[in-house]
Amino acid sequence: MNEFNTKTDTITMRNILMPTDFSNNAYHALHYATELLKQEECHFFLMNAYGQKKGFKGKILEREDDNGHGKLKKVSQVKLKRKLEKIKKSTNNPKHIYTVISKSENLMQSVHLLIDELKIDLMVLGAKGVASSIPIYLGSIAQETLRSVEKCPILIVPKGTRVKLPKEIAFATDFKKSFDNKVLDPVRDLALLCGADLRTVHIKEKETLDDSQSENKDALLAYFAPLAHSVDKVPNFVSKTKILQLFMENSDIDLLAMVNYKHGVLEKMLREPIIENMVLKIDIPFFIVPETR
Repeated sequence: MNEFNTKTDTITMRNILMPTDFSNNAYHALHYATELLKQEECHFFLMNAYGQKKGFKGKILEREDDNGHGKLKKVSQVKLKRKLEKIKKSTNNPKHIYTVISKSENLMQSVHLLIDELKIDLMVLGAKGVASSIPIYLGSIAQETLRSVEKCPILIVPKGTRVKLPKEIAFATDFKKSFDNKVLDPVRDLALLCGADLRTVHIKEKETLDDSQSENKDALLAYFAPLAHSVDKVPNFVSKTKILQLFMENSDIDLLAMVNYKHGVLEKMLREPIIENMVLKIDIPFFIVPETR
């Protein structure tokens, strides 16, 4: 299982997978990631899955012709080269190296193959970021990825996100789950990397915590002790989206972190119905860590 940091020779190198459909959303996510990791030695893998039936926006794509001339592959390679030239010119960061990859498999097949093959530490996705329920806010590709990828953290960047280092990171939990340190490592490492304060957002379903929740809270606070850290209690609503919306409207949160686990906060948000007054309108990235890392 991949850690957020990997060792390459004598330096620490982060391997970042950046799927792209050549949309503005995908490029914005790449730009954000390069800024977030500008002080780190990183290898960015820009990947286009030209065998994908639909693009990130749901647009039907032409599949490669049966004669095997590789027209789609050539188009993919040309567009990847253009994106590579654009990001290198824009950032001009000697700490970052890039590799472009065209894959004939569909997106999810390509992602799973490359996460293992390249020992990916972080995957970055662009998102629609339109004011709506969490599923629409994230987009179908991001949802599918969250449900499928279990070996590395995922950073989802809405198109309206400002390109800057986060100064305050919110970690949403109900304290019902205990987490191994290796699951929480990416959240702590990201906060340390950015010099950000960490705010644990406790979704309070009862007035008092039960014994198990109290133990989980104590363990979590002890683990995050090296960081500037606080705990915010927020009232429970039927909609978890509404809870976080109200909290972030009154806070200066730059990034929302969660652990993705069965029956957890994120799963509940993804299953919520589309209701007009229960929408997310905050343009901040989501940093999702799978429980099964």
